[in-house]
Amino acid sequence: MHTRRRQILAIAISSLALAPATHLAWASAGSAPVTGKAMTQAAKKPSGSGIDVRYRLEGEPTTGRATRVVVVLSGVTDPEASVRFAADPELQLEGAGSAPARLETGRATTFNLTVVPQSDGLRYVNVFTTQNGIGSSTSIPVQTGALPAAKSGDKLQSTPKGDKIRSMPVK
Repeated sequence: MHTRRRQILAIAISSLALAPATHLAWASAGSAPVTGKAMTQAAKKPSGSGIDVRYRLEGEPTTGRATRVVVVLSGVTDPEASVRFAADPELQLEGAGSAPARLETGRATTFNLTVVPQSDGLRYVNVFTTQNGIGSSTSIPVQTGALPAAKSGDKLQSTPKGDKIRSMPVK
C-alpha cells in the first residue's frame, strides 16, 4: 500500500515540476533547512491541528506583480493530514486550487505560492490545516503600498519582530 502511495506521490511531484513557475509548487523539505531570508513562525493555537506554520515573502509585494510566498509546514503526525490555501479577493493566488493537499508525516513540507496583489492594501493568504480531525487556520499578511496614515487617537506600535500594529480605542 505504501509503495502505491509513493508511486502516486512521485507522479504528482513530477507533474508539478513541469507546471509553469506561476503555479503552486511544493517539495518535501525533509530535514534540509530552508535557505534565504528568515522565516516567520505563525502563532500555534493550543486547540488547533498541531501543525507548525512558518512563512516568508520573497521580495516586496507590488500591485500587479507576482510575489512568492514560501510556506513550510511541519509537526505532521496524522497520515490523513492536509492543507488548503485561499486568499482575500484583492489578492490573486495563482495555481493553488481550493482542493486540500495531503501532508507527509514526520517531514517538513515546503510550498512555494505565487500571489499577485490587485490593489494596494493589506491582504491575507489563508492556510487551512487539518490533522486528526481538528482544523486550524493561519493568515499570512501581504502588505502592498504604504500603511494607512494614523488617525488621531490611533497609536502605531512595533512588535519585537518589527511588525506594525495600530492600536485603536473601542467606542
